[in-house]
Amino acid sequence: MTNEASLHNVVVDDNQSITEKVPLEEEQYVEIRHRLYRTTSFRKDYFKEVEKPSMKDACKERVQNALKCSPERGKNCLNKTFPIVKLMKGYKWRSWLPNDIICGLTVGIMVLPQGMAYAMLADLPPVVGLYMSFFPVLIYFLFGTSRHISMGSVAVVSLMVGGVLERYNGGVTPVETFNSTSVEVEPSRPSADLLSMKIGIATTLSLMVGLFQVALGCMRLGMVTSYMSDPLVSGFTTGAAVHVFTSQVKYIFGLKISRHPGLFQLVKVYRDILLHITETNVADLIISLICVIVLYLVKVQINMRFKSKLKFPIPIELIVVIIATVASHFGNFRELWNIGVVGDIPAGLPTPSIPSFQDASGYTMDALVIAIVGFAQSVSLAALLARKNNYNIDANQELVAYGFGNIFGSFFSCYPFAASVSRSSVHDSTGGKTQIASVVAAVLVLIVILLIGPLFESLPKCVLSAIIVVALRSMFLQVLELKQIWKVSVYDFFIWVVTCVCVVVLHVDYGLLIGLLFSFYTVVLRTQRAQAMNLEKVSEVDIYKDSSTHSKTNINRGIKVVGYNAPLYYANAEIFRSHVYKVTGIKPEKVRKQIKRHGSILAFRRASISPVLNGTVEVSMLPMSKTSMKQSQSTDSKSNGAPSSVLAHHTAAFVYYIIIDCSGMTFIDTVGVKILKQITEEYRAVGIKWLYACVRDEVWSVLEETGFVEKYNDSFYITVHDAEVAAAAETDEGDTGSNKDISDESKPDDRLLEQPV
Repeated sequence: MTNEASLHNVVVDDNQSITEKVPLEEEQYVEIRHRLYRTTSFRKDYFKEVEKPSMKDACKERVQNALKCSPERGKNCLNKTFPIVKLMKGYKWRSWLPNDIICGLTVGIMVLPQGMAYAMLADLPPVVGLYMSFFPVLIYFLFGTSRHISMGSVAVVSLMVGGVLERYNGGVTPVETFNSTSVEVEPSRPSADLLSMKIGIATTLSLMVGLFQVALGCMRLGMVTSYMSDPLVSGFTTGAAVHVFTSQVKYIFGLKISRHPGLFQLVKVYRDILLHITETNVADLIISLICVIVLYLVKVQINMRFKSKLKFPIPIELIVVIIATVASHFGNFRELWNIGVVGDIPAGLPTPSIPSFQDASGYTMDALVIAIVGFAQSVSLAALLARKNNYNIDANQELVAYGFGNIFGSFFSCYPFAASVSRSSVHDSTGGKTQIASVVAAVLVLIVILLIGPLFESLPKCVLSAIIVVALRSMFLQVLELKQIWKVSVYDFFIWVVTCVCVVVLHVDYGLLIGLLFSFYTVVLRTQRAQAMNLEKVSEVDIYKDSSTHSKTNINRGIKVVGYNAPLYYANAEIFRSHVYKVTGIKPEKVRKQIKRHGSILAFRRASISPVLNGTVEVSMLPMSKTSMKQSQSTDSKSNGAPSSVLAHHTAAFVYYIIIDCSGMTFIDTVGVKILKQITEEYRAVGIKWLYACVRDEVWSVLEETGFVEKYNDSFYITVHDAEVAAAAETDEGDTGSNKDISDESKPDDRLLEQPV
């Protein structure tokens, strides 16, 4: 065949698919090129140029919008600041109020024992837990957007507060009662001073947490919790549950063991437990075991198993507390068996006081961590219940609501509060509709504080510990999720394990920090481990898929399509280069040496093509990548003994174009642009041209600003299919990419061009 155009039996139909029917004349190649959409042409025809305002204009516009005042704007501001206003306007009094009252009474009954137990966990008097269930809850009722979460004391936050107080406790035994003088304390420090100091630190911590949360909410940083993935939170809460359980062991066994602040806390605690195990108070242990068994049987085997048949769960915690208190009071448990009891619970509300800010600089970072952890636990639970009940929450407004609640509570002897998983579940399952149920629960708590509180003075501490231990069951069961997490994501599995282990072995705060850092590292690691893929066209469909995972794919001779599903930036730029070398099977540095030995690109191509023309090597056996090279090893006998290594050596001679699919490249930085320039020039230097397809707008803007688009304007196509059709047409014409000055006699031999694709 003498006419170059007559060599190619391809046409492009309306869908730009290639068929082997009608010979194309030279003018039809021009038509093909015009019908292929280059990215620059597409953007010129369809992209809306939006002029970005300057920083000065943007700030001015924001200030003007903020200063605008209108009745409608004021109404929206009121509804946004006080969501309860909008909720009450649409409140269905007849159908919702009975449900909220029943739900509030049920949750209030749960709050009483849990509040006292978690306050003890925070190394504070039990009555503080009752205060926590009243003052902050009223503020959240006004500012919160969730209708179903139950706010108050929770195990994780209580544990973290207790950890802060440990550092200022001097290693003494926790306070026995609000006014007791029988506590073991340092000789130079009276118990009243120690108690006052701890209350002061706790309230200051609550105020600082509240300020942090309000500030984050006002700055619209509710998305900060997106950095705390579900595996991280699950691993953290499971590790914290181990600390919570350990803190209650001494009450269950009736041992007097000092707290150990700092690293390796659990190791030191269990060491002391083993050393003093012979001092176990048998009465405490027996009462604890009885309570644990009863609580487990009722909560798990009755409440959970027959959840659908019960109108509301049996309040077994309150029943156990009442029975234990009565038995302890009339049985003189404290005098007869030396059982530790709650002690004096003052009746009435606490006198408002300003937090002391004593040594506040020493726990500023603790306050920030507690603010984030408490918000993360609460807002995730709020979002879950909101989705279940078909309404929306505002994460930023939730931050503000938690912050105001903590600030207000700090003036009434409260430490930071959060949403309880167990109580919120009961709120939802018992038919509660709005936060009015929380107000009903708070009123019930208020009645206890004013009238009934002193009746719980004889309540054994080991009973509260038993309530805490059984409540931890759901946290410990999170370990069972590991099997499923492993199947879904190995990275999430290790995030869970690393966070949990560090929390248990080191400390709660250090464990959370290490878990966050490790989680961030896995994000970088995932982008670095992203593999470039050899893409091939699926038969009869204009879709390009990884040839190693999809069958019925076709190779377009002379063209390689490479996909990369990761951002291209400084951390993985060099890794991307090495992946491209591996997938294409072409390392420009080695090819340059071969070209230098042959004298020119043309001579190298001719020398590589000669074995094919002479029948030494079949074209079908020429590998386009190392992957296809492996696939060809089983049929090496058909290539007249030509080893795969020799075929791979000649791969570059048969590739004219490499197309990079940028659809998965979410962003690129200047280092990524630099790498693309280097790779493009490296391959152009050996006669291989790079084309770019499916470039995202955010990537395009960076390429445009750095001058990359201007330099390689004719290399961008809107789809991979367009790029491949254009490359196929130019390859069939004899275009060798950057080697455009090669004469007609330098084009591949007709016999090679006529080989089927």
